[in-house]
Amino acid sequence: MPTVRRVLAPNPGPFTGPGTNTWLLGDGPARVLIDPGPDLDAHRQAVGRALEGAALGVILVTHDHLDHLAGAEALALEHHCRIARYPELADGDEILVSGLSLQAIHTPGHAPDHLSFWMAEDRVLFCGDLILGQGSSVIAWPGGDVGDYLDSIARVAQLAPRMLFPGHFDPVLAAGPRIEECRRHRLEREAQIAAALSPTAQDANQISRAVYGAELRSRPGAEQLHLAALASTRAHLEKLERDGRAQRILSAGPEPRWLLPEVG
Repeated sequence: MPTVRRVLAPNPGPFTGPGTNTWLLGDGPARVLIDPGPDLDAHRQAVGRALEGAALGVILVTHDHLDHLAGAEALALEHHCRIARYPELADGDEILVSGLSLQAIHTPGHAPDHLSFWMAEDRVLFCGDLILGQGSSVIAWPGGDVGDYLDSIARVAQLAPRMLFPGHFDPVLAAGPRIEECRRHRLEREAQIAAALSPTAQDANQISRAVYGAELRSRPGAEQLHLAALASTRAHLEKLERDGRAQRILSAGPEPRWLLPEVG
């Protein structure tokens, strides 16, 4: 397996954990960078030091959220290399740099443009925010989609990776159990949100706080985390509506209201 170096971006927070992971791959004259991270001088300098005199062959981006993408242009200009991301990189495309081979896999759900990068020979997956090193990935409504997320999780499970390099937190050595944990968690959330529906219409914020409120109340950055929970709740409600398990009612305000669908 080629050498993998992590450069941790100095952007810790409720949504990013200890910070965004920038991964540098390879031992040859040119390296592959996955997720340039935020546009911060200190992070660019840390990436330059981690290259140890090697060139940058390509900058790969898993998705367009700013904590993963924002630093791409400045790094590309500094190191005279190209940026490759969806849709320029399509599902199944191969990236070759200094003997390294990675395959782009379209894994939407967290975001519609999300790519993971698969090293088949080593059975290693760079999975961005599809799967985190710990905790759960936000289904970032309106772009995020729970159905797509579950499909993407099923697809990467079929690859049977032995190791995951996520966008946040540490690498995952027990890849199979972690993938299953994420699938099971998302289905459990769906069941909780479905159970919170009633014949009386509620908005997504009321449903979200009923499901997530006690869990998040004591955590640092609770109000920010409630925003993430609300985004996932909205995404779940849209899937439940598609599945015929929730009914949307348009109201005079900006938010629709949700209730159990009528039977019969």
